[in-house]
Amino acid sequence: MNSPAEPGATTSSGPDSLTAAATSTAPPARRLLPYALAVLLVGLNMRPVIVAVSALLDDIRHATGLSNGAAGVLSTLPLICFGVFAPLAPRLARRHGMERTLVAVLLLLLAGAAVRLVPALPPLFAGTFLIGAAVAVANVVVTALIKRDFHRHVGLMSGLHSAMLVGGGAVAAAATVPLRDGLGLDWSGGLALWGLLALVAVLVWAPRLRRGPARRPRAAPGPGGSLWRDRLAWAVALFYAFQSLIYYTATTWLPSFYISHGYSEGRAGVLLAVCMGFAMLTSLLVPVAAQRSRRQSHLAVLGSALCAVALIGLAAAPTGAATLWAALLGLGLGAVLSLGIAFMSMRARTIEEAGLLSAMSQCVGYLVAAVGPTLFGAVRDLSGHWTAGLVGLVVIAVPMAVTGALAGRGGHVRPH
Repeated sequence: MNSPAEPGATTSSGPDSLTAAATSTAPPARRLLPYALAVLLVGLNMRPVIVAVSALLDDIRHATGLSNGAAGVLSTLPLICFGVFAPLAPRLARRHGMERTLVAVLLLLLAGAAVRLVPALPPLFAGTFLIGAAVAVANVVVTALIKRDFHRHVGLMSGLHSAMLVGGGAVAAAATVPLRDGLGLDWSGGLALWGLLALVAVLVWAPRLRRGPARRPRAAPGPGGSLWRDRLAWAVALFYAFQSLIYYTATTWLPSFYISHGYSEGRAGVLLAVCMGFAMLTSLLVPVAAQRSRRQSHLAVLGSALCAVALIGLAAAPTGAATLWAALLGLGLGAVLSLGIAFMSMRARTIEEAGLLSAMSQCVGYLVAAVGPTLFGAVRDLSGHWTAGLVGLVVIAVPMAVTGALAGRGGHVRPH
C-alpha cells in the first residue's frame, strides 16, 4: 500500500485526471491574487445574512410575537437548507461549471435578502429559505474550487476562507444593530442591508463569465463509488456535524443569553463580535498548521477543549468574565470550524472527491446541527434557565473531540 500523500497534496493518474485538470485551468500567477480575493468575497457573503438574524432576534420576537422555540426554528431553517441542498452542489457544478454556479447562487442570495425587506413572517421565512439554499451550494462549490485552483495552498486558502466566514459573521454581529439604528430602519431593513454585500460579489464575478466559458474539470478515470461507506469520510462528516451544532447554537443564542443577564442589545452584539473576532484568529492559523502536519488530531482535541471550557464558564459565571468566555469560545469555534473545512480538502485525493466529501459532510453536518438552536430554545422555554442547554453543549464537545481525532489521523477517503 502506498504511503499517504502530505495533507493537501493531490495525486495524478494520467492526463485526464482531475489533478491535471486543476493544474491546467489554474489562473496565471499574475491573476492569482485578484482571483483569490474574488473567491474569499464569496465566503464573506455566507454568514452576515444569517448572523444578522441572531443580532436582531429579540427585536424580531417582540415585533412578531415569536416564542423562543419558534425563533429557534427560524435560526434553524438555513441549516436544514444547508443539509438538504448540499448534495446537489457537485451535480450543478459539473453541469454548469463552478463559476456560473457561484454567480447563480449569489443572485439567489441577493433575492432572499430582498424578500426579507417585507416586515412580515412569511417573507422572513421565505427569504431565509432562499438564502439557506444559496449558501448550501456555495459552501460545497468553494471547497472544490479551492482544491482545484489552489491545490498547493489548500491550508492557507481554507484558513482564509474560514476567516471570511467567521469575519463576515463578526461584522454582522457588531454592526447590524448600529446600522439599523443609525439608518432608522426596522428589523426587516436591518436584515436586508446585508444583501448589498451579495450585490458586490455578483458585480465582481460577472466579468469572469464574460471572459470565457466556465471551466469544468473532466471526470477522473477509474471506478467511481460512494463515500457513504468510508469510515474516514464519516469521521470527517461527524466532526463537522458536532462543530456545526455547537457553532450555530452558540452564535444563535449568545446575544439573547447576555441580554437576559442585563446586557443591552448593542453590548450583547459586541460580545458576539468578540467571540467571532477571536474565532478569526484560529480560523487563519489552524488550517496552516494542519497542512504542515501529517496528523491533526491534537488540533481537533484542543479546539474541542476550548469550546468546553468556555461553555462551562458561561454556565458558572455568565457576568463575571463575559469577555473572557466569549474570547475562549471564539478560539475554540474558529479552530474546529476551520479544521472541519480543511479536512474536506486534505482527506480527498482529487477535486471530485473533495466536492463529494464536502457535500456529504455538510449534508450530515447541517442536518445534525439543525437540531441545536431549536432544541436549545425549547429547553430554555421549559426550564426557564440556560444551564441545561449549556451543559448539553459541553457533552457534545466530547464526541466532537473523538471524531476530530479520528479524522486527523491522516490518509485519504476511498469511495466504495
